[in-house]
Amino acid sequence: MSLTDDILMHYGMPRRSGRYPWGSGDNPYQHSGDFLSRVEELKKSNFTFTDKDGKTYTGEVAIAKSMGLSTTQFRTQMSLAKDERRSADVSTAKALREKGYSLNEIAEKMGFANDSSVRSLLNESSEARMNQAKTTAEFLKKQIAEKGMIDVGTGVERELGISKEKLNQALYILEMEGYPIYGGGVPQVTNSGKQTNIKVICPPGTEHKEIYNFENVHSVRDYISYDEGESFRKAFEYPSSMNSKRLQIRYAEDGGIQKDGVIELRRGVDDLSLGDAHYAQVRILVDGTHYLKGMAVYSDDLPDGVDVVFNTNKKKGTPTQDVLKKIKDDPDNPFGSAIKEHGGQSYYDDPNGKYTDPVTGKKQSLSLINKRAEEGDWGEWADKLPSQFLSKQPKYLVDKQLNLAISDKMAEFDEICSLTNPTVKKSLLSSFADSCDYDAVHLQAAALPRQKYQVILPITSMKDNEVYAPNYKNGETVALVRYPHGGTFEIPIHRQQ
Repeated sequence: MSLTDDILMHYGMPRRSGRYPWGSGDNPYQHSGDFLSRVEELKKSNFTFTDKDGKTYTGEVAIAKSMGLSTTQFRTQMSLAKDERRSADVSTAKALREKGYSLNEIAEKMGFANDSSVRSLLNESSEARMNQAKTTAEFLKKQIAEKGMIDVGTGVERELGISKEKLNQALYILEMEGYPIYGGGVPQVTNSGKQTNIKVICPPGTEHKEIYNFENVHSVRDYISYDEGESFRKAFEYPSSMNSKRLQIRYAEDGGIQKDGVIELRRGVDDLSLGDAHYAQVRILVDGTHYLKGMAVYSDDLPDGVDVVFNTNKKKGTPTQDVLKKIKDDPDNPFGSAIKEHGGQSYYDDPNGKYTDPVTGKKQSLSLINKRAEEGDWGEWADKLPSQFLSKQPKYLVDKQLNLAISDKMAEFDEICSLTNPTVKKSLLSSFADSCDYDAVHLQAAALPRQKYQVILPITSMKDNEVYAPNYKNGETVALVRYPHGGTFEIPIHRQQ
């Protein structure tokens, strides 16, 4: 038996796994060390592989071809095998530590140059990251058991909050356990002759043709990971409600008009934490019937017994329910606008909480804060001028910025046309055409010089013609445009201080 034959017997081929299913037995993935060792032997021997057509391959491609694997499958299996080898090292290090060995002694016994490698093995967060692929695989397995066929195509990793690499590893694990993965094309209703490619993982025994019963293909977008695959939670939980006794309304006469829409939070309160952000656009459910909306910031000057102050331009005497917004009769969107898919909700440790942390096992409660956007999000917006702004500007400015946008598109087109690789050119031209179709519908002009999207927060200690804008030099004149706005009369001019 050749070396490669022996490897194949241990590790199998896609959709079948030699004598035993991938991950079966008392010690799942027990041959990862053998696999890595043998791959390393093949690399050292400068292994080559010649296919039936007489074409010779070298390096990892040769090893992958000899195993009947694609290069992607091979690299995925290599990554999984490395995780399994490290997992075995973690178990060994923990066992030696429990026996009273020092870090240096463990390093010596395990063949490490120093104790830093041992410290890394004993790091809990490092161990959790190593197990992300297996955790994701177990999560998907439960979803398949509950829902049946699952869409795992383009963009699913972003919806779940994990990397594409971890998703591919998880899918590979499941495929080796007998969960078939099929691809197919779905004709686009609005684009004749075009199709949308789909990728579906199915329960064992599912035939390829069954994925075209689209009503039976389900999504996992109702779940998300906040720790890159170490655990998964519901993407949206119905918001927790705050008792209005913790709320104070600051009306116009008391200074509320100067900070209209600003929500001031007491610092250090667990259920009102903004996390790592200093400010965020939030929604807070109050008494289960109404909600606050606005920009939330911390404040160190709140009245005793009050955790939240809401600033409004409404006059004294206005009932609280008329200051706040009434919730919508929609269990999936009570605020009438979507919150952030990733990080919009958070949890805090609470012995009386009804949720359980999937990693620590501690009881938790859902935070009162529901973020629509937070510090850093606005800086990622594309620096373009939307039609809502252009429609209220002089025609000469509209023409100028639209012509600049057209020039940018023409330059992009010329650059693509200069390419010599026909495959790359075809792909880029297709993407370019799609972007032109989008731009034709969503009319956007080129950005103005040094234009930035930023949050505008009122600072009452500053003069009416001053603004704190650290992106600009002191003394520079800055024009502020609020969206949406009624016209140019709502564009104040300030000086950076």
